[in-house]
Amino acid sequence: MIDTHSHLDNEQFDNDRDEVIARAFNSGVEAIIIPSIDPGNFDAVKRLTEKHTQIYRGIGIHPHHAHEAKYVDFERIENETADSKVVAIGEIGLDYYYNFAPRETQQEVFRRQLRIAKRVGKPVIVHNRDSDDDMLKILTEEQDGSLSGVMHCFSGYPAMLNEIIRLRMHVSFTGNITYKKSILGDTVAAAPLNKLMLETDAPYMSPVPYRGKRNEPSHVRLIAEKIAEIHSTTLENIYSMTTSTAKKLFRIPILIAFLLLAAAPICAQNSGNPRDEEYDNEEVQPPNPYKKSLGIGATVATNTIIDFQECTDSRRISVSYDGILSFGGSLNYGLFDFLTIDASYIYSHNNNIKVTKYRPEGDHYNFASIGARFVANSNKRIGLFALAGASMQWEKLGQRVIDSDAPSSVQKFGLDVGVGFEVHLETGAGMIVPTAEWRVIIPFGSEQISNNPTFCSGSSGLLSRMYSIPRFTVYWFPKF
Repeated sequence: MIDTHSHLDNEQFDNDRDEVIARAFNSGVEAIIIPSIDPGNFDAVKRLTEKHTQIYRGIGIHPHHAHEAKYVDFERIENETADSKVVAIGEIGLDYYYNFAPRETQQEVFRRQLRIAKRVGKPVIVHNRDSDDDMLKILTEEQDGSLSGVMHCFSGYPAMLNEIIRLRMHVSFTGNITYKKSILGDTVAAAPLNKLMLETDAPYMSPVPYRGKRNEPSHVRLIAEKIAEIHSTTLENIYSMTTSTAKKLFRIPILIAFLLLAAAPICAQNSGNPRDEEYDNEEVQPPNPYKKSLGIGATVATNTIIDFQECTDSRRISVSYDGILSFGGSLNYGLFDFLTIDASYIYSHNNNIKVTKYRPEGDHYNFASIGARFVANSNKRIGLFALAGASMQWEKLGQRVIDSDAPSSVQKFGLDVGVGFEVHLETGAGMIVPTAEWRVIIPFGSEQISNNPTFCSGSSGLLSRMYSIPRFTVYWFPKF
């Protein structure tokens, strides 16, 4: 279990904080996340994370303190995300119930922190009370595909839940779902298990039978039990699913103890309960927000041609022609999140060698390639990839002929390999993916060259070559 939201820095724990933390870990809690609420408690929360290995923190300004926020506070929030123990920006959001800060100020501070989260690649922990319309409006406007996070202590109706899921956010529930008069049962039941996490919000929101008393992280199991009851699944399944989701969202390392616990629901798949089987087989990994189908791209590139000449008089000569402008297009089709098929065509025109009589229009190079692209971080804003495939080249090379006015044409097969990175940008018309890569095309075999002043200084020899092609492509993956 992971308690994704607990205010252990609160003064209610001043007398027995170490005992509360020990009790939590002894009861099966694997990790605890403490969100900050204002710059006044940043240092206290930091000290707790430095003292305890499995305690992590969020850093942010709660809407109650939005009117106190200063420029230096935002700078500190962004700078401290470099700390490995900072796993989120939060607790941030809107609260129109108390209105301790003007609504316009809350909205401005909320947006600024959302943008910090997007810049540094951290999820957000969001507080929302009596502000559903403005909350959805701001999240919708700020969601550009890079925003992730959790709506903590979620208490909205299923319709609100659907909007939150659509915005690629998660939800967490606390002790209020255990109350006798709770109206959250339908919302909990509608929450996909791979979008759901546990929290206590300690020292507040104590679950039954501790309602009215101080809450603490060890009580998180009672919330898990209630969720298991509502979903008609096993408690072990809830432990496994919610822990896995929290670990992925907040990038918390796995412990061996959790690995053993996670194996339990797998062994229980043959228990005969259809509802259990449904959730045991449910995908724990959240859907890839940047999943690709079929995309089309336009390419600009530079082509460096490197000739290797092995002459009959034992000389070995290499010649290169740099920076030849190239352009073309590509098709990309996603087989899996980590694997796409890429087909491309590139055209180059080389005027670097002046043999006017036999080459009045220069040399022409055409490349048609198809390959498999293996993408790392396909579910992140930036993905790295390697590519390997086959290529065919059509070359119209007039300078190789000195006894004829007609240029020669050569066709060759070869190897196409490359590395690069891609950036995933969502738009209303689909996903735009700018891609920068370096391709090397190596044709198979060599050519016999003779009586040509350009190669081997007029003697005979063998010519082999390769092409180095840095290229920039912008793909468009339309929504189907």
